[in-house]
Amino acid sequence: MIKIRIGGWAGQGTVLAGRILATSLALEQDMYVVQKRSYSAAVRSGISYSDIIADEEPLDELVVDVPDYLVILYQKTLDEWNEMACNSGTLILDSTRVKTANLPCDIIEVPAGDMAEELGTSKAANMVLLGVLAGLSSQVELDALKRAVQRYLPSKYVDMNIKALQRGYEFVTEGKP
Repeated sequence: MIKIRIGGWAGQGTVLAGRILATSLALEQDMYVVQKRSYSAAVRSGISYSDIIADEEPLDELVVDVPDYLVILYQKTLDEWNEMACNSGTLILDSTRVKTANLPCDIIEVPAGDMAEELGTSKAANMVLLGVLAGLSSQVELDALKRAVQRYLPSKYVDMNIKALQRGYEFVTEGKP
């Protein structure tokens, strides 16, 4: 079983990243998946997140209380989830926007916003971080994420998002920022 929470500020693509990840795990990797999201359209700012639980066996858990991977795209999200961050298995941060303040836990800092900007838009930071997740977890397959992007996103966004996934993956597997 794997439990993942992707959190950021509303509008950073946390819900989209969760959908892509859930699609890749369920439809491309044949896993049982539960996805929950929190995003209020009535509020133009605030924390937004996606929770994903996946396993090869049917699930009886529906809550991500302590994630195996906690992916953070925005500083205020980390500030609010400080305790959860220290209890999670691995903390993955967009170091373009998030500073750790010396948290005593396993942290992977990735300049995802800068890396995405090099590809043409900072909006792809969420995909860079999903690529990092694929590079760290044996349960998340890069090729499955790429197929989910092709399945889910409009064709004009596919190439850029696949490049962002690849960049994140290479960041952790080959040390190529």
